[in-house]
Amino acid sequence: MKMKLILFFIFIYSSLSFALTEKQVIDSVLLHFPLIEEANLKFQASSGELTASEGAFDHKLIFKSRSRIENQYDNQYFETTIERQTALKGINLLAGHRQGAGNFPLYDGKYKTSSGGEIFAGLSVPVLRNFQTDEFRTNLKIKQIENKQASEQLKLKKIIYVHKALSLYYKWVLETQKLKINKENYELAKNRQEMILKRVRAGDLEKIKLTDNMRAMERREGDLIKNEVDINKIRTELSLYVRDQKGNPMLLPSEAMPELILKTPEGPLPVSSTINNPRLEILRLEKEKLNAELAFFDQSKLPGLNLELIGAKELSPNAAYDPESLQFGVKFDLPLENRKAEGKSVAFVYKVKALERETDYVQQQLQQQFDFFVNASSQSKDRWEVTSREFENSKKMAVAEKSRWAQGASDLFMVNLRESDVADVDIRRWSALYEYHQYLLDAKLFSASIL
Repeated sequence: MKMKLILFFIFIYSSLSFALTEKQVIDSVLLHFPLIEEANLKFQASSGELTASEGAFDHKLIFKSRSRIENQYDNQYFETTIERQTALKGINLLAGHRQGAGNFPLYDGKYKTSSGGEIFAGLSVPVLRNFQTDEFRTNLKIKQIENKQASEQLKLKKIIYVHKALSLYYKWVLETQKLKINKENYELAKNRQEMILKRVRAGDLEKIKLTDNMRAMERREGDLIKNEVDINKIRTELSLYVRDQKGNPMLLPSEAMPELILKTPEGPLPVSSTINNPRLEILRLEKEKLNAELAFFDQSKLPGLNLELIGAKELSPNAAYDPESLQFGVKFDLPLENRKAEGKSVAFVYKVKALERETDYVQQQLQQQFDFFVNASSQSKDRWEVTSREFENSKKMAVAEKSRWAQGASDLFMVNLRESDVADVDIRRWSALYEYHQYLLDAKLFSASIL
């Protein structure tokens, strides 16, 4: 892997054979783009939050001791307990050992044990409130959902920023192609200017022809200057996505090599028709999160009823009383008012409904945008084919016009016009090819099939 990266950066630094590919752009974004790294760090942070929420179900070791010294009653009491709140129906488990020695008053007789002490174990089971869910289980579920959302956010960021990088890459390739066309067009007028100057000096042509060609040459030079400004702007923006091995922005060459062109369309459109955008999954998970909170507050409206069972056994064989015991208890509480739970339940019902409306809209939006861009890409392919035929005919007309001018059957204005028409059609056909790729890329953005 390291060797591949080294070769990659050696390759793209080479000014003699520079030809940046789509795959290299994608790899650079996925490896070094800061906002993708940010999304990945947030995903790692959400994993930490998930681990923290699992801490509510950790074992807890509790130690209690009490010593009493007075004239009539001197005693010591020690108790060690391990507790575990489980995620199974809110059941709380406990086990431990206690030992009480010395003289206890009658009302504290429960603290007295045999010399070996007493072991005990028990559980508490909620049967109404906190049975289906409770604060700990709800929080755990929410953190699990948020961890999945962070993962989907990471996928979404990758798709979005790869889309932006490739969009700039296509513009860069188009602008370099336009630069090449405009330079060739300018050179034609420039070379002709030298030829016309010689003929004017020789008296073969009137001087106005020199001015006419100069006007055409200056117009083409103006197009070149604008073209260079546009390409430098794109290079600057693209450098934020194409980075070196250290992650620093890398300014690309102002001109691409001749082999660096947009691929001509072949066969059916290479795009999936399945709309599986992470935006929808994030919304689905958000609804799941709201439903988890709604379930918690619905549970909170119920009365509290817990069943408790504890068994104990004396470890000493010489216990003065029954060495085994079983305790059974019921804990019940009924809040006279519970406006918080009632209000929250109502709020979350409407939040779920609102989110459903948003999800429906996003689904429709993604589908409509996808359908439009697939259709637009197909039409751009047709436009590319039409303008390619127009380009071939324009070249023939330009050649014929030059021949007529050489024979004295045309004038310089028509020659320049034909040449400019060839450059214009050539730029339009490359623009159509650029739009084909851009619309196709947009369709892949909405179907989340870029990667």
